[in-house]
Amino acid sequence: MYQISCVLRVVVQKCNPGAASLAAAVNRRSTLSLIALLLVLSAMPDTMAAPVLKELFVDRYGATVKEAQVFMAINLLGAVAAVPLLVWWRRRAGPVRMLVIASLADAVLLGLLAAPIGLWSSLAVRAAEGITDVVVFASLFDLVRRNSGPHAARGLGLASTPLLLGLGLGAVAGGLAAQRVAGVSDDAASGSDVALAVFGVSALASVLVAIGALVFRRWLGGIAAVEPETGPLVASGAAHAGRVPLGRLDDRPRPLLWSCVMAFFDRATGGLITTTLPLVLAGFLGYTKGQRGWLIGLPLLLMAVCTGPAGALCDRVGSLRVRIAAGVVYALAFAMIPFAASNQAAMAVTMFAVGISAGALFSSSLAIAAESGGSTVALGSFRAAGDVGFFAGTTLSIVLASAIGNEAAPGYADYASVIVLFAVAHAVSTALIAGTAVLASRRGARSNSAR
Repeated sequence: MYQISCVLRVVVQKCNPGAASLAAAVNRRSTLSLIALLLVLSAMPDTMAAPVLKELFVDRYGATVKEAQVFMAINLLGAVAAVPLLVWWRRRAGPVRMLVIASLADAVLLGLLAAPIGLWSSLAVRAAEGITDVVVFASLFDLVRRNSGPHAARGLGLASTPLLLGLGLGAVAGGLAAQRVAGVSDDAASGSDVALAVFGVSALASVLVAIGALVFRRWLGGIAAVEPETGPLVASGAAHAGRVPLGRLDDRPRPLLWSCVMAFFDRATGGLITTTLPLVLAGFLGYTKGQRGWLIGLPLLLMAVCTGPAGALCDRVGSLRVRIAAGVVYALAFAMIPFAASNQAAMAVTMFAVGISAGALFSSSLAIAAESGGSTVALGSFRAAGDVGFFAGTTLSIVLASAIGNEAAPGYADYASVIVLFAVAHAVSTALIAGTAVLASRRGARSNSAR
């Protein structure tokens, strides 16, 4: 059947080039839809455990809050180890085969986490799961890049919507599944039921990714055989900069370091939202599993909705301008979290503001990374910096909370201080980037006038 479709495609191309172009466009959209679905399913397991860390580790294994926080961050160590594996494996296999094998391996590891294997074994499995997670995402985004042809940067930007949607749905699904299976009890038996629900559904999502890639392997394999020669080049900021208003904060190509700094601080604060905040809401304010799931998932869902409009806004007024404006709003909203947390309505409004501004941050910083030129390397560095930021944010929040308050058991005020400190750090990074852009513009103006 696949061979027949290939023959028909050749005949159509020779007889009617216009119809061939239309068919190619339809096929490209269908393929993007398939990849988008796989991205949603593959992203959900990353955040399903976040709202119920207390039940999974504190109640189930008697772990400390710090050890529960480490669980969400330790898979980033596996992410670092995945880089040399990707280099070795990519020379021997295509992205489709890598996607199928890594998804199945991910499902097995998630299934192990559902079993009562103990705290330290769970941490080891979580670290290994970080390796398979990176391989899955790298394979999917490689397919997106290839399918996007000369519009690689735009395709990667559009792919961020299903990615973020999957992360948001994962957090919501984790809280709801735990609430439905375990009820409202918080004993060790409840923790085991929560683990079975959360990690069982996560493993199922990974299996569905493998099945989808396997069923449509010929379709995806056709994409994997394409290597767009101009893909990485069209992301250069030289062409984009001419379409936005000129000025000190215009979109001339910026150093890659800028977008890496942005990704670091964005993900560092995100680490607090997905690891520290659920534990604070459960331990000090009595939020239920479902409430925690919605409050953690809401910003991610809003990010998924806002990345597209924010990207269009970047094309009109400039990515750096959008980034700076969104950074100010985000820092203010993030600093309000500990003050709004005691009132659920105020907390929902605050997390709404966090999600909207975070969507603009993601789109603008991703665009700035692509505009630095050489999008493949730039976007890879952007993700790596974000992963390091997430790990740093999680670990630093533990250290700072203990340093500010009681080392054995930090109080709510200690965690509130940590959240405000991270908001200040994010605001400072935005101010430094804006100031550096202004200084660079002045130096450029002086050098031009000197000529």
